[in-house]
Amino acid sequence: MKILLINNYQQGNETATFEALVSSLAEHEVKIQRYQPGINFDDHNHELVILSGGGGEGSEINDQYSTQKLWYQDQINYVLSSSKPILGICMGFEVIARAYGSRVIDMKDYVTGFKRLTATKTGSEMFNKKSLIQHQNHRFFVKNVSLEHFDVLAESETGIEIIKHKSRPILATQFHPEKGGSLQLNHLLSYI
Repeated sequence: MKILLINNYQQGNETATFEALVSSLAEHEVKIQRYQPGINFDDHNHELVILSGGGGEGSEINDQYSTQKLWYQDQINYVLSSSKPILGICMGFEVIARAYGSRVIDMKDYVTGFKRLTATKTGSEMFNKKSLIQHQNHRFFVKNVSLEHFDVLAESETGIEIIKHKSRPILATQFHPEKGGSLQLNHLLSYI
C-alpha cells in the first residue's frame, strides 16, 4: 500500500515511538512528510494518510502559532476536506477529534505503558474482543466525540481510545498500535 505518513514530531525530536511506526510500515511504500503550518499535503497517488503521534516537545493540540491560528489548524482542515482514508494515532487522534468539535483536555501528567482498554459493544463486535491491552504515551484525552459522526470502539479510564467515522474512511486511536498490543498497526489498517 502507498502511504503518506504525516510526521507530527518537531524537527529532531522524533522518538522511539516514531521509529517503531516507520518500522511497522516496512512492508508498505511510505512517504514521510513533516507537518508544519502551511503544509501542502502531498497525498496524490497515496492510498492512505497516517497522522502520527507528536507533541511533548513543542506543539500540542491546543497550541497556537499566531494569535488567531492553531498550530494544527491546517491538519484539522485537511481531515475535514480530504477524501483519502485517514488513520490518526495519538496526536493524529486528537486532531481528528478536534476537527469534529471535540474538546481535547490536558491531564497535566502523562499516561505511559501498556494499559487495559474496554471495547464498546460496537468495538467488541468489530474486534471480537471485549478487553484490549495497548501502549499509551499521551498527556491529553478526549472525553466525548460527535456520535453523529463517530462510533466509539474502545475506552479507558482516561477517555476515548478508538473512534471510527460512520460514513468516511477515518479511524483513530489515542494509543500507539505501532508499539504492539492487542491491536497492532497492520491489523488496524484493515478496519479503515
